[in-house]
Amino acid sequence: MVKALIVDCLGRGKGKRYATIDVIGVGPRAVAGVLESKNIKYTLITSEDLLKHPRVMEDYDILLTSAMISDIVCAKNIALLWKKISNGIALLGGPITAKPRLVAELGYDIGVLGEGEYVLDKLFSRGIVHKDAEDLIELVNKLSGLIINIKGKVYSTGVAKYLTHEQLNRYKPSTRAIKYYPIYWASRVYVEVVRGCSNFYRTTIMLPDGRKCTNCNICRRGDLEERLRCPISIPPGCGYCSVPMLYGPPRSKLIDNIVNEIRDLIKIGVNRIVLSAPDFLDYGRDLIVYPKPLTNPRIPPANIELIEELLGRLHEIPEIASREVSLMIENIKPNLLTEKVARILGKYLKNTTVHLGVETGDPEHCKILGRPNTVDEAIKAVKLLVKYGLRPYVYFIHGLPGQSPTTINNTIKVMDIMFNLGAEKITIYRFRPLPLSAFEGFPPSPPAIENELSKKLYLKARELNIKAKKRMIGKVFKAIVVSTYPPNKNFMVTYPLNHGPVILVPRGSNVRKKSLVEVIVREVINDRLVKGEIIKLIRKLSVQPF
Repeated sequence: MVKALIVDCLGRGKGKRYATIDVIGVGPRAVAGVLESKNIKYTLITSEDLLKHPRVMEDYDILLTSAMISDIVCAKNIALLWKKISNGIALLGGPITAKPRLVAELGYDIGVLGEGEYVLDKLFSRGIVHKDAEDLIELVNKLSGLIINIKGKVYSTGVAKYLTHEQLNRYKPSTRAIKYYPIYWASRVYVEVVRGCSNFYRTTIMLPDGRKCTNCNICRRGDLEERLRCPISIPPGCGYCSVPMLYGPPRSKLIDNIVNEIRDLIKIGVNRIVLSAPDFLDYGRDLIVYPKPLTNPRIPPANIELIEELLGRLHEIPEIASREVSLMIENIKPNLLTEKVARILGKYLKNTTVHLGVETGDPEHCKILGRPNTVDEAIKAVKLLVKYGLRPYVYFIHGLPGQSPTTINNTIKVMDIMFNLGAEKITIYRFRPLPLSAFEGFPPSPPAIENELSKKLYLKARELNIKAKKRMIGKVFKAIVVSTYPPNKNFMVTYPLNHGPVILVPRGSNVRKKSLVEVIVREVINDRLVKGEIIKLIRKLSVQPF
C-alpha cells in the first residue's frame, strides 16, 4: 500500500521557524485531506522534526513538501535527504512553485503551481507513485498547475485553473492531521473561510521591464470579468502581492463545512482558531455577484448578513460560546470596514486581534501601489476596531518601490496616529519581490537597519511597540503554558489565548505544560516579549491522543 510523507516547510527558511512559531497553516492539512479522500496512508511532519530524524523517510513512497519562496534552503535540504534515502517521487507545492524552475533546481520531480487539491486528486488517480516523471509528460497540456522535471528540463502548464465554488467546498482539509503538529493544542490553527482576493486593481508604478499602466481604468471601472485581464499584462492586486494571480478571485466556503471542521478540531484539542482569508470581509461578497468573479475590492460592500450567520453559527459551539476556545479572524482590508461591520465583529470577536494591512501611510504611494483603500480609511478602521473592543495589529512594508523621504515621513505620522488610537502592535515587513507579483522584477529591499529611510520606520515601530507592551502592565490574560524558555530554564513560555506577545512566567510547582491559566503582566522585556506571573489555574487542557 502507498504511503506518503507530507512535510510542512512553510515559513521555515533554512529549516526552523524563528517567528510565528505558534501558527499552523491550512495548506498541509488540505494536502492531507486529498490523501484521505483517496484512502492513502500518510504522515505529516514539520521540517524541524524531519531534519532531526531523517531516517523517518525510509518508510514512505512519495514525498510532498509545502514551502514558500523564502523556504528555498529548507525545501532543498528535504529533497537532498529524500534522494539519499528513497527512490520515490518528490513533489513540491505551495507559493514556492511560482518559480517553476525551482522544482528542478531544488531536486523535486513534480511541482504543483497554484490551488493544489484538484491537481493532486488527478495525479493520484493516475497512479503518480508508480510512474517515472517521464510517464507523466502525457499530462502536459492536459492538466493546468503541473510542473514536471525531466532530467533538469522543466515542463510547466501554468497556474492551476481556479477551483469553482463547488470544487472548493468538495475538497475538505483534514482535521486528523492536526495531531501531527507537536504543540497544536497551543497553536493558532488556521481554518480557511475564503480563498483568493478581490483586489484586481493594478499598480501604476513603472515595472523594471518598462511596462507602465496606460490608465485604461479597466481594472477599476470595467466589468467584473474584464478586470481579470490587463491589456499590458500587469499582474492583479497590490504590486507586491501574488495572491490574486496564484489563487484568483474570492470564493467562500460553506458555513456548514467551516462549522464542522472547527467542531472536529476542538474535539481533538485545538484551543485557538483563526478564520483565515486574504480579507475576511470578502466572505460572502462573491455570492452576491455570482456567477461573475468578484474582482472589485470595494463594491459590493461586506456581506453583513452572511458574516453574522457564520459567526453566530460558530458561537453555537459550546467551547467558543464559553470562551474556552478562542475564535479570531486574520486579515481585513480597511475599505470594507464600516461602523455596522465593526459592531458585528465586536459582538462575536471582542478582545481578539485583527490584522490590518496598511503598508504605507502616504496617500499617493498607497494609490500607485494598487491598494484598494485610502490612508484615511485605514486610520478610520483602527478607530472603529478599538471602539468595538477589538485589538488592531497594523502592518507596514519597508523598501517598497516608490519609497521616498516623503512616504517614510507620512508613514511615521500615520503610525503615531494609529498607536494613539489604540493599535496594539505595529509590524514592519521587508519588501521581497514575489514571483507572479507585479513587482517580481524589482530587487529585494536590504534589511531595515542598512537603509537610512527604512531604519526610521523600524526604529519608530520598535519605539511604539515597547510603549504598547507597557500598556499591558497590570492587565490579566488567559494564556496556555507551552514549554520551558530555552534561554532561561527558570521560566516557562505562555501564549495568550486570544493572541498577543509571548508571556514568560517563573517556573514553579503550579506551572504545568498544557494548562490554561490567568497571567498578570508585570514587566516589559523588549518589543516582543513580556514577563508576568500566574495568578490562577483555569483548567488542564484536554488533548486527544493520536
